[in-house]
Amino acid sequence: MEKLQAAIEKARQQRSTQAPAVPAGVDGSEQDVAAAREALWQAIAPLEQDRKDRLESRRVVSLDGGRKSSSFDMLRTRIKQMMDANGWKRLVVTSPDAGCGKTTVAANLALSFGRQVDLNTILMDLDMRRPSLKTLLQRPGANGPEFGADAVLTGQVDFADQARRIGNNVAISLNVGPVNNSSELLQSPRSAKTLDEIEAVYGPSLMIFDMPPLLQSDDTSGFLNKTDCALIVAEAGASTVEQIDRSERMLSEQTNVLGVVLNKTRFKSDVYASYDYYSK
Repeated sequence: MEKLQAAIEKARQQRSTQAPAVPAGVDGSEQDVAAAREALWQAIAPLEQDRKDRLESRRVVSLDGGRKSSSFDMLRTRIKQMMDANGWKRLVVTSPDAGCGKTTVAANLALSFGRQVDLNTILMDLDMRRPSLKTLLQRPGANGPEFGADAVLTGQVDFADQARRIGNNVAISLNVGPVNNSSELLQSPRSAKTLDEIEAVYGPSLMIFDMPPLLQSDDTSGFLNKTDCALIVAEAGASTVEQIDRSERMLSEQTNVLGVVLNKTRFKSDVYASYDYYSK
C-alpha cells in the first residue's frame, strides 16, 4: 500500500484542488487514486512480445481483434457480464488434464479484455509445475523478468518489478521455470496477502489466473479459496465426460463455476455460413 500512497501524494501535488476523500481507508480523492493507479500501471515495464505472426501460429489471436478473435471476444463479454453481476474479480482458468489449451485461452482472454480501454486486467501464470505463458507470449531471447510469479507471492519481489505490461492495461506475471513447492506456496497465507495487496494497489477490473490441470495435482484445488470463479477448458476428443464432471464437482465445492469451454474442436457449423459479419 505504501506504493499507492506515494503515488497518490504525487498525484495530489499535481492538482490544484482536491476532491472529497474516498471512504475506503485510502488517502486521496477519487481523481487522485485514479491518477496514481494509472501512473503505477504505466511504470510496469512493457513485455517484449513475440511477432504477431508467431503469436497467431500459437493460436494467440486476440491482440488486435477481428474475425480470428471473435470467439474469445464473445467469451470475454459473457464472462464479464457474469462477474459484474456478482461482484467477482478473480477468475481461475483450469482444465481436467494437460494439453487442453487452458494457457492459450487465458492469454487470449486477457488480450481480448485489453482491447477494452476502460478495463485493467492482470494475468498471472500460476501453473508453476509446467509454466508456459512466457514461452507463449514473450519474444525468444528477450530480456524478461529475472524472477517468476512465485517470488511475487512470497514477497521476495515486488509485483511492479516482476510484471510485464502489454498495451496500457494488461499486466502479466510470468514464470521463469518450474517451482518445486508450488502446492504449499499457492495455499499459503502469504500468497493470499500478496494477492490482496496487488488488488488494493493496482485496482484491476479483473485478475485471471492460469492454473494447473485439476486432476494432476492439488495446486489448483488448494488455491480456489482465494478466487471468485473458475472456467474449465476441455479438449475436444480427449477430455472425457467423466473428467469434466469430476472437475466441475471439485471446483463447485470451493468456488463458482462459470462454465466449460470446449477447445480444439474440428467441427465447423454452417448455421451462420451465409452471414459473415467481418469483411476480412
